Amino acid sequence: MMKQNLPYYFFNYFLFYILFSAICTVSAQAQLEEKKPELALGISTNAYRGDLGSGYNKWTSAFQISYYFKHQRRFHGGIHAGMGTVTGQNVERSFAGLSPVPTPNRFFSTNFVTVNYGLQFDILSFKHWDFYVSQGFGIIRYNPKDQFDETLQDNFQTRAPNEGYSNVSVILPSYLGITYHFSNGFGFGVQGGFTNTMTDYLDNISQLGKKQGNDNIVSARFYFYAPLR
Repeated sequence: MMKQNLPYYFFNYFLFYILFSAICTVSAQAQLEEKKPELALGISTNAYRGDLGSGYNKWTSAFQISYYFKHQRRFHGGIHAGMGTVTGQNVERSFAGLSPVPTPNRFFSTNFVTVNYGLQFDILSFKHWDFYVSQGFGIIRYNPKDQFDETLQDNFQTRAPNEGYSNVSVILPSYLGITYHFSNGFGFGVQGGFTNTMTDYLDNISQLGKKQGNDNIVSARFYFYAPLR
């Protein structure tokens, strides 16, 4: 199990290391270049990893919107929101031998909404191009449903006895990205990374599942940037 999660943990440790190193090494006398606030609109493709999927193999779509505050040369604070769907299926999972016998879902589709604050650091910055790392903190609200579009959270027969959960959780999104800005301030960019949810119930399955750890979402995003004057 540790070998399967190694790329994921390496990716997150790498992002935290970059942010920590940047905060510790950027000089207070560095040249500051203020930039105007900007709005970013985007679309993304997302995939889920959890108890009803073998890796990130089912891709769905989502919409993204971000507001970046007026910032200095390399650090960019912003508020980010997203809305989309993830799905998964595992028809081969067996739950025989449990008492009382549950009837867990083997398919799910979860609608989600995320809101988070993200701190972005430009690792490389040129006249038009920026290559950056971003770490955020926020929340996700999600609603797993079965193949009949019925909500699973209130169906206690789909989980172990006395197993319940909240449909709101903390997220620690980690991303790498690159942007290009034209001279007039407009631009575009691509971004990829993990949502890092603190819940094991995106698929409504936890105690009856075989996978250790929380469910997660990987995303590949495309953004269009517009300056706010």
